[in-house]
Formats: sequence, structure tokens, C-alpha cells
Amino acid sequence: MNINKDDELLVIVKYEGRFYWFVAFKEMWVLDRVKWVEDFVKSGVEINLQNTHKERYDIPVVNEENAQIFIEGLINDGYSYDKDDIAEEFYKRLSQKTIWWDIYELMPDLFIDFDNKRLY
Repeated sequence: MNINKDDELLVIVKYEGRFYWFVAFKEMWVLDRVKWVEDFVKSGVEINLQNTHKERYDIPVVNEENAQIFIEGLINDGYSYDKDDIAEEFYKRLSQKTIWWDIYELMPDLFIDFDNKRLY
């Protein structure tokens, strides 16, 4: 298991009481891309707005109302990870000599709880 934390984030998503584990490129996890794009434009960055949200299933703002579509897209595109595989890899790397950097890539970067409308 190799998660490139320079480009990807390991994210746990909770929706309708169920937990999902995903690894995807960092920009996937900007929940409000409308505001994000506006900030770039305000800073003078030229952005081609055509197909801006295409890579994210044409969802500009991910929230509890469209979370199911977002999750299904992530699963269909192969971003889903099995938590048991992550736990097994974590256990394999664990020893008395283990340091943070040995297991860093297996630690979640975000927890998105759509049920309680929280981002951790």
C-alpha cells in the first residue's frame, strides 16, 4: 500500500451512519469549489471555468444533499480503500522501532461527517 501524501489525502467519510475510506487527489476534498475558485480569481489567477467541476462529478459544492452521488462517484472511480487493508498494513509496519514516518501515510488526513455536518 502506497499513499502519496504529497498528492493525495486519506479521508474517512461518514454518511447515513456508514463509514467510507477514500484516497484521492487533494483538490477532490475542497468541499466548496465555488468559493475556492472565487479566491483564486480574486488573487489574480486566471482560471478556465469550463469543466471546472468535471473531475468531481460536476458537483461544485459537496454537502449532505449530494453526498451519495459524490460517494458513488468515488467508489466507481476506484478511490475507495478497505479499512481492514489499511489496518493490516498498519499492523505489519508496527514494531518497537516504528517511528511516525513509517506509518504516516496510513493516518487519515480528514474526517468528513455528513450526518452531523462536520469536517475534522
